[in-house]
Amino acid sequence: MERLTFNVRPSRRGSLVARERYDWDYLWMLTFTALLFLRPQDHVVALESLHLAELSAIAGLAAMAVRRLHAGQALVKINAEVVAVVVLGAIIVVTIPFSIWPTGSLTVFTEIYVKVILIFALMMSTITTPRRLQQMTWVMIIASGYIACRGVIDYGSGVNLVEGDRLAGAVGGLFKNPNDLALNLVTFLAPTLFVIIQEERTPRRLLAALIAVVMVVATTFTKSRSGFLGLVAMTTVIAYYTARIKPGFIVAVVVAGMLALPALPASFWMRMDSIVNAEEDTTGSRAARIRLLNQGLEVFAANPLTGVGAGQFQNYNAPDVVEKWRVTHNVWLQVAAELGVFGLLTFAFLVARAYTSCFAALRMLKRPRRRRAFSHQVVAGAARAGAEQSALNRDGLPANAELLSEEDRRILEINAKSMIAGLVGWSVCAFFASVAFNWTFYYVLALAVAGREIVASRRHVPRREKNTMRATSLVRAPA
Repeated sequence: MERLTFNVRPSRRGSLVARERYDWDYLWMLTFTALLFLRPQDHVVALESLHLAELSAIAGLAAMAVRRLHAGQALVKINAEVVAVVVLGAIIVVTIPFSIWPTGSLTVFTEIYVKVILIFALMMSTITTPRRLQQMTWVMIIASGYIACRGVIDYGSGVNLVEGDRLAGAVGGLFKNPNDLALNLVTFLAPTLFVIIQEERTPRRLLAALIAVVMVVATTFTKSRSGFLGLVAMTTVIAYYTARIKPGFIVAVVVAGMLALPALPASFWMRMDSIVNAEEDTTGSRAARIRLLNQGLEVFAANPLTGVGAGQFQNYNAPDVVEKWRVTHNVWLQVAAELGVFGLLTFAFLVARAYTSCFAALRMLKRPRRRRAFSHQVVAGAARAGAEQSALNRDGLPANAELLSEEDRRILEINAKSMIAGLVGWSVCAFFASVAFNWTFYYVLALAVAGREIVASRRHVPRREKNTMRATSLVRAPA
């Protein structure tokens, strides 16, 4: 069970907040995420042999197992998304004997996807409160902002440039390739912008604004066509959710964008023009992508059930193959060609669940709420009388605590809208990238599902618990 010290105190905005005492599995999961994104071993070579990310993941999983088994719970929290992530891993394993290079497909599973399964299960079992959801998002915002800042500095110094003047990532992993760098920045720019729009604390809004500017500039320097399209799609979703709440913000962003257009380099516009004008594509990448699209369809048609093996499209060199040693540059064709139809259906299920989880959370948050003045109070007398021994529900929440405060609702609403916008940006970028087994999507999926699970668990309390709650006093939140 989640351990909460039920020490209730009024916040500066008048709501009552329970101080959380964080479990080790959650703290190790945050550490792993920071190490995964920041990759300190790329800057300090001595750290590479320590495998800090792997050690933090192992520590987190061990702590989770001890905590949940001690509480009499299942080893991991099971939901449809956890099952689907495991099923996709099982499909990778089952198709290994049919792979054109079985050892390579096995490496994809053992070196990449098995870690995705374990960390996804860890996130599902530890991100169980609105505050944890918010903190996890901030870790990714700050990490992405750091990578973007490094990128802007590198671009100005002429460092980490590929194909002439395209910015590549300052670290390896998720951010190395210019298109992958743009994909990640676009995806995590969404929650950054929603912090600016809906966060109540001015320092956080200012920090988010600074990070957002740097992320947009770095995305521009990648000169990624898919990144540009994803950025447009993502900001359109944000504009949809924001226009009725803060129309002035949308106007300000549009004006700022128009003023910034003349500052963009001519090479950027030439590359963007190649999206619709083949003559502007001096590198030939546009034509190559079209050939890879057709090639991916042909490979899938030839291997519809088992594919050619996880990670093996680039090694598929049949006599009629034109683009050799190239990935599909399309996440859907990647899964279809490498894992077959069952892998494609499972991956499509995960993407659909990411979207529906966000919409479900928003729908539950919009249901009618009580309007009484003490609708967001807690039973303070019961807390003082022995909160540590009070019954906890399955998510570790005090049975006599008010389930969703206004602050909780705001955090959960921001999360749901952010993940929708981020998913739209990711979906557009991923249509031109082979990122099915990369971490980005599974982090967004975890945040989307965690938000839904938190809303659902905190809105439904057994009626018997409600009727038997007794209090010696009520604390009224200041107006």
